[in-house]
Amino acid sequence: MQIQLLSGAVATNSPPTAGSPTVGFSLTGMGALGQSQRPERDTTSAIVVKSTAGSGTMTVTCRLWVYSSAISEWMPYGTHATAASKGLLNEANAIGEVASDSLLHAELVNGLHHFDRVYLEVTAIGGTSTAVDAYLIGR
Repeated sequence: MQIQLLSGAVATNSPPTAGSPTVGFSLTGMGALGQSQRPERDTTSAIVVKSTAGSGTMTVTCRLWVYSSAISEWMPYGTHATAASKGLLNEANAIGEVASDSLLHAELVNGLHHFDRVYLEVTAIGGTSTAVDAYLIGR
């Protein structure tokens, strides 16, 4: 099971706002990605970020957001000592090239079944005509 969070993103996008509970992607009913009826299931998912175009020294920085209807709020998902770095993938570092003109990153995310929606923000993107796709993949 997978959700495509970004498709050919070439620029930064805005974080979700408190008054926008319908942006991003629903996790309800998504099995290992969402609220499973079987709590014994593995609730680990993976986020994969991959460049689809670009050249030069390409980088991308992404922040994962989750929405909880229990508190009607979006929140950055993940810990960090500074508020500005909470929710950033790759331990709050830009995702860099793994080979010339190729961005590729995978990261495990646990516990998304506690939330209703997910959103991936691009906070920075570098290189020449860099474009990225991102997926949330569950079992």
